[in-house]
Amino acid sequence: MRTKSNGYILHEDVDRVIIATGFTTSSNNTKTGEMIQVWILVKSVNPVEAIKSGLDHLICGHCPHRGVSGGKDRVCYVRVEHAPLSVWRAWRRGRYPVLTDMSVFVGRSVRFGAYGDPCHIPLALIESITTVCSGWTGYTHQWRRNLKLKAFFQASVDSIAELSIARLNGWGTFRLGSPQPTETECSNSRTGVSCKDCQACNGTLYSIAINPHGIGARHASLV
Repeated sequence: MRTKSNGYILHEDVDRVIIATGFTTSSNNTKTGEMIQVWILVKSVNPVEAIKSGLDHLICGHCPHRGVSGGKDRVCYVRVEHAPLSVWRAWRRGRYPVLTDMSVFVGRSVRFGAYGDPCHIPLALIESITTVCSGWTGYTHQWRRNLKLKAFFQASVDSIAELSIARLNGWGTFRLGSPQPTETECSNSRTGVSCKDCQACNGTLYSIAINPHGIGARHASLV
């Protein structure tokens, strides 16, 4: 299948739409590198309004970094008013066709959950994409409830105690904070290697930590 669109609808349910972008125009995220970005979005309202109303729980679950009802004390590291909002608006305008052929992922690296928790992506869809793509990354805060995802994603943990629990349950982990002796510092912060080229966060048993950075740095002490 020759790629004609920059984005495709991968899946829809009553509450969510899952969209992949970056097929013709790459993301300018230098940390991740040239990866297909998979977005999990609330259908009924745009991402900014979803945070204000608390509906972001539909795509973020119990993540402690998600916004809260009323839009106060938002700690999410994603600037939802930028890329997520643009993708949602393009979807509402009918810009993205429904994907019918997984061959567009052949030879591409995929970032599951550029926004939203990839636990909301059907397992069969994850398997279909990872079977043909060249590599991927992904993190889930719902690791206590979705053990089948540990073959594909890292458990996103917020403390050393959570790290220990996740490890005991067979997960590799990812944590925002100063790397501890049991963790490996993220290759991007250590050597500048992009996620596309590293791919340690694809269901491996590594425990990765990255020092607080970007807009998330000011919230690191809140969780």
